[in-house]
Amino acid sequence: MGVSLDELKFSEEDLKRFNLVEVFRLELEKVLKKTEPSPSELDPRRKLACSDYFSLMLFALYNPVVETMRGLCASTRMEKVRMIVSRNEVSLGSFSEAQTIFEPEILRKVLKNVSSKVNGNFGDKRLKKMLEEIVAVDGSLFDALPRMTWAVYRSSGKNNKVKLHLKYNVLGQQVTDAWISEGNKCERKQLRRQWKKGEFYVCDRYYGLDYNYLSSLDQYGCDFVIRIRNDANYEVVQDYPLDELDVKANVLSDQLVILGSPNKEKDPVKLRLVRINVEDKTFLIVTNRKDLSAELIALIYSYRWEIETFFKWIKCILKCRHLLAESPQGVSIQIYCALIAAMLLMGLTGEKPNKRQMEFIQWYLCGVASFDELLNGLNLKKS
Repeated sequence: MGVSLDELKFSEEDLKRFNLVEVFRLELEKVLKKTEPSPSELDPRRKLACSDYFSLMLFALYNPVVETMRGLCASTRMEKVRMIVSRNEVSLGSFSEAQTIFEPEILRKVLKNVSSKVNGNFGDKRLKKMLEEIVAVDGSLFDALPRMTWAVYRSSGKNNKVKLHLKYNVLGQQVTDAWISEGNKCERKQLRRQWKKGEFYVCDRYYGLDYNYLSSLDQYGCDFVIRIRNDANYEVVQDYPLDELDVKANVLSDQLVILGSPNKEKDPVKLRLVRINVEDKTFLIVTNRKDLSAELIALIYSYRWEIETFFKWIKCILKCRHLLAESPQGVSIQIYCALIAAMLLMGLTGEKPNKRQMEFIQWYLCGVASFDELLNGLNLKKS
């Protein structure tokens, strides 16, 4: 059953005029007005503007034909591309050089602005009061070429990777922040630099390996639901009773515990531990929230898979497995553009488009599919 345009807060004329590259350029210009250009950008001989370069990167993600930097530059010879995406023809050399001139931080700011306008509708209604708080945190790896020596992952240097560190608002379905690093960058250290008081972090067990890290997170003023290893060392201080909803949610126990050995730890970490059963596997979840039921704690942790789904979507649907640049700045620019593209699409459709819906969007942007065919492809209906 299709979703009506009224539900998405779009009129038919809005959707007909909706050009994702144009919307991106409008958001980009807002940030550029507040950004000091580099001396190289001010050189009158420079023909490739910052807005054009970033727009071409975004255009490549939406276009099913463009797969290489050479092909992307060749597309700028077409009049329609120069009207919508890039004002001038772009040479391969200019495009390659641009990755060292234009700052990825500009796109990070655009990402935040675009993402804040996505109105996701996910999760249990009982958690809606925590809409701005619950943030899934994780990292995901992208393959890098052997010659990208900065993207260190293994000591052998034969398997280089780039890592995307992401903060994802689960209930709002928004990317709240992102950073790109070499593959071996510690995710816990990266998150520590970006702790924000009042946020509620949902993380996998990598973040629960260091008990002192959990204690510091609590003291900083952040809430969390984090998985720890099943062989974790802890001492039970108190057992909390389970109600009917807890049992139905496969909660096995709800306890107050001291993590680590009291005899070895200088400052034992006292937290709430909820044991749950998931497909015949036992998960140990720790949290510093005592006001939520064990069933809700288990539910919140299950929402962590939303960030995994988002990573998969970015890699498979937006073709972000193939990197058009090789420098740290260039790779950051492409990945930020992929995240912005994802948020623009979610703002358009109200959800993550599947592969077939992506095809209809691409056909419509290429002028092949009609407006009505786009609506059918996106499972939308006229009001």
